[in-house]
Amino acid sequence: MTKAKGYSIWLIPTDNIYKKLHQIVLQLSKKYSTPSFEPHITLLDGFLGSKEEILSNTEQLTHLIRPFTIRLTHADYLDQYFRCLFLRAEKTIELMNANDKAREIFNRKQDPKFMPHLSLMYGDFTPETKEQIIETIDREFNISFNVRSIHLFSTDGKPKDWYRVGEFSLK
Repeated sequence: MTKAKGYSIWLIPTDNIYKKLHQIVLQLSKKYSTPSFEPHITLLDGFLGSKEEILSNTEQLTHLIRPFTIRLTHADYLDQYFRCLFLRAEKTIELMNANDKAREIFNRKQDPKFMPHLSLMYGDFTPETKEQIIETIDREFNISFNVRSIHLFSTDGKPKDWYRVGEFSLK
């Protein structure tokens, strides 16, 4: 699947962490002819509704989540287009609670399979190719960044069509 639909809430690294990860995404995108995108952890995706309702719900969510820290631990991959190559994020109480709160606000079922991660590349590649890429970027990471805001994105269509609807500061 190369298309998404609806809206998504992203957690985006800041400052030097953003620059470092965005550079990796751009380099991989160029080398392997894959879509480029902003580095992010998807807190919740694929929800629908009117823009006004989505904006209101996102604003409500900011009152339920306090700023917290995310730690990216190691590179990994799955046999899925949007999880082709990624960095796993530590499943902290704060991050898992943020996902729970987002699901409540947007009336989505709990997902015991929620796997927080920051994608580095989208696409369909063999495990061998993914292992080769990991060897060039390193398998182990110990990157932390503070989450002080959430970002609402329209993720309808292909990654090139996605855009930021707004950024919302956590209270």
